[in-house]
Amino acid sequence: MVYESANNKKVAIVGVGGAGCNVVSQFYKEQYGVDTIAINTDKDGLHAASAGKKIYICKEVLHGEGAYGETEIGKKCADIHIEEIREALSGYDVVFVVSGLGGGTGTGATPVVIEAAQSQNILTFAIAIKPFFFEGDRVAIAKEGYSKIRAVCPLATMIENDMIVSKLADKTMDDAFSEVNRTIKGHIEACISKYDDHNDDNVSYNDEGFDSFVKTSPLCAFISA
Repeated sequence: MVYESANNKKVAIVGVGGAGCNVVSQFYKEQYGVDTIAINTDKDGLHAASAGKKIYICKEVLHGEGAYGETEIGKKCADIHIEEIREALSGYDVVFVVSGLGGGTGTGATPVVIEAAQSQNILTFAIAIKPFFFEGDRVAIAKEGYSKIRAVCPLATMIENDMIVSKLADKTMDDAFSEVNRTIKGHIEACISKYDDHNDDNVSYNDEGFDSFVKTSPLCAFISA
């Protein structure tokens, strides 16, 4: 499916951190018809990502080695590059911010990216990927990080990796990750379609249709609001 806005709206998918950049790469490779932006502190990870625009944050501090799993470092890096992030988001009508939680960059930088979009009156969705239960401390970090995302973005959802694996008997981890990408893509497509159903340019977070849709969409079998 190639997306074409019924209302000529500009849409971007922004990946933050390694997992988010992986999702963005899939959209870029499939030439889906939306703009793609990858943001990371990991130089090699960002280089490997495929996106229309890449933002390498905190190279002066971390020297391309990532945020070492420290969420405060991830946040600080995004704060340092906030103007570059705002400029990259300028002009869009709708932005989807996708990130994996539990690490430093995705967990720490995502709320900053969300607020950079919202400061420009961009309708902003957040899609967070929860770690597997066996990832230990990352699960607790993800829970706290998601609370911070929800605090700034009412239209946020979280992909439950464990739920996906439980429904994919005898499948490999690669199959599970592919299903994560398919779930995210389906959710984004549905949200875009819902947005296109509105002819009013002033759709907001208070729109009851969006809030209800994000919480009850049949595509959200692996998603928690």
